[in-house]
Amino acid sequence: MLDFIEEIILGAAEAWWMPLAVFLLSLIDGFFPVVPSESVLVALASIADRGQDVSLVTIFFMGWFGAFIGDQIAYWLGRTIGVRRFRWMRTRSVVRAIGGVQQTLKHSGALVVITARHIPGGRVAVNFIAGATRMRVIKFMSLDFVSAAIWAAYSIAIGYFTSGWLDNTVLQIALALVLAAILGFLIDRGIKKYMRYRMDKGSTQDALDDETGLDSDA
Repeated sequence: MLDFIEEIILGAAEAWWMPLAVFLLSLIDGFFPVVPSESVLVALASIADRGQDVSLVTIFFMGWFGAFIGDQIAYWLGRTIGVRRFRWMRTRSVVRAIGGVQQTLKHSGALVVITARHIPGGRVAVNFIAGATRMRVIKFMSLDFVSAAIWAAYSIAIGYFTSGWLDNTVLQIALALVLAAILGFLIDRGIKKYMRYRMDKGSTQDALDDETGLDSDA
């Protein structure tokens, strides 16, 4: 059974349409974060040594450009829709979450845009709010161009460095995906912890600035 599944996986990995699928999945994942684009990149990289027609260079560029375009869609959706149009956007929890992202973008915009791409749901929220808060287009595009490249390279690197650990293709992919999930969890926790720290620091600084402004007015 595993041999049959292995043949199907390798056949799909070497198919002519796979690079296009990687591009489309990465694009959609940029504004609809239920598509497993990272998993596809990791899986393909983990079995690249078993498929003669699996080009990691092609997969990298398809993932990179697809992710970049998808992020731009999220940005322009935010710029067009804003963060107050729908009722659910005005609930207390959502307003608090949006305010937190706005704070981090205000005080650490470059770092947040680059690192948020490694958080599946977080990247959509950050890119959407970056558009809603009118972050300069050229700045966002430049940062996201770098961010998408790092994301694609990171995803492929996880699979590439685990390739050859197991003889069976199915188990090899499973191992790579488990490792990617563990690393993703640790990165997610680290980034969120840092963002909370920046939010608290930014709120404190804003409060001090307000007090200074009041004192000077007095």
